[in-house]
Amino acid sequence: MFEQFFTELGFSQAETKVFKGLYTLGTKPASTLAKYLGMERTSVYKILQRLVHENLVFETYKGGIKHFFIPNTEILQEYTQHKIEKYEKVQKDYQTIKRELQELGKKKDTSIPKITLFDSAQGIKNMYEDIVTTTLKKQYISIRLFASNTVDSQVSISDEMKSASLDLFQKLASAKVQLETFLGNGIMLMENISKTFDINAIEKLPASNSAVNIYLVGDIIYIIIFKDTPFGIKIESEDLAYTLHFLFDKIEFKN
Repeated sequence: MFEQFFTELGFSQAETKVFKGLYTLGTKPASTLAKYLGMERTSVYKILQRLVHENLVFETYKGGIKHFFIPNTEILQEYTQHKIEKYEKVQKDYQTIKRELQELGKKKDTSIPKITLFDSAQGIKNMYEDIVTTTLKKQYISIRLFASNTVDSQVSISDEMKSASLDLFQKLASAKVQLETFLGNGIMLMENISKTFDINAIEKLPASNSAVNIYLVGDIIYIIIFKDTPFGIKIESEDLAYTLHFLFDKIEFKN
């Protein structure tokens, strides 16, 4: 029972053994205690010094030799009471400490973007769900989309991805969220850019053969590249989002 009690106070088994041995022998030098316990003298001496520091063991000198002793069993009660008072004070100070940490957190460098990767068809479906969730949670009434819209990218159509993107567009429409869409049009390569809010035009966007979609949802950017195995990147960066918003605002359209 004593061993469990002493280790629960935060002491090791060796420290428990030394304390119990010293109490059994009474006032003794480290060498005598080490011999009694079958331990190395230097180790025993270091443990005794730690227990002295914790005010559980005291020192005295006899014949010029340092001896160690435990005055009484009440020393443990005094020790535990001191610990209780210490932790009660820490608990009382917690709210103040918590506020200080929150203030420090606000000052942290937030310039490093948080990046999440999505791959495979299921990963892109999860990204679409994230777009809807973020849009509704932040109560946006409009988000932006840049989509490549070349004839080449429409040659091969992924029915699964087409269905998933249609589901996204319909969910946004049902929530009365406008999708401001910028189309990079062309035959093989993007040659000009146009703009539309027309759901019918948006639903015809290619979703395969290296087509690219960039969704701008407030300060979050979602990038999708439709390959045989499609993949997406979610970037949470105010700086990058601000730059993209600026670029979209400054686009000159050629129809």
